Amino acid sequence: MKKTVVIAAAGVGSRLGASLPKCLIKAAGHTIFEYQLKALQWADEIRMVVGYQADEVIEQVSKVNPDVVFIHNRDFATTNLRQSYFLGAKGLSEKALFLDGDTIIGRTASDLFCRYCQSGEDFVAVTNTCSADPIYAGIQDEKVCWFSYERPSEYELANAAFLSVEKLEYINTLFYVQLEKYLPIKAVFTDNLEIDTSLDLEHAQQMILAHPENYDFWR
Repeated sequence: MKKTVVIAAAGVGSRLGASLPKCLIKAAGHTIFEYQLKALQWADEIRMVVGYQADEVIEQVSKVNPDVVFIHNRDFATTNLRQSYFLGAKGLSEKALFLDGDTIIGRTASDLFCRYCQSGEDFVAVTNTCSADPIYAGIQDEKVCWFSYERPSEYELANAAFLSVEKLEYINTLFYVQLEKYLPIKAVFTDNLEIDTSLDLEHAQQMILAHPENYDFWR
């Protein structure tokens, strides 16, 4: 099976309070997209959906990996992650790994993603709750059974899922709402670092510096 990754990097990232797309934000000396491209070197194809400051994103990403395929979400200001995934998956007939452009992946998560993408089994990535605004995930028998903003759990959605492109719709709702239709789905436990807020960025930098063996691909 061809291993395809779709990265949604079209949004403004207003909660972080930066004037850059979140994929261009640096954590411990490297941009988020650099961590992603390093971690996804096993992929046969990487597609990145761009919108806000698209030219700048394309220029910087292409310098690191000229093989990345770019898809424009020209309505990025009024659409969301789910719609970017839909655009990025156009023309695909198999399953793909869908990843948010504000998520740093470590070596451990990269190995897991590669293994499960090769197996062809649908999965949702979860991590121990640590972000400032988590979407909690309920786990039973190593499967995600529910999502909630209000119902606490020790796990949260880690902004990555592997599923058939046929399960995507171009509807302006949150991605976890789309996933809820197909629960329960296998949970893959990862060490992903989501960066939505300045507190998330501070936490990510601390984790990278504390665990260079997992996150520092440049050692």
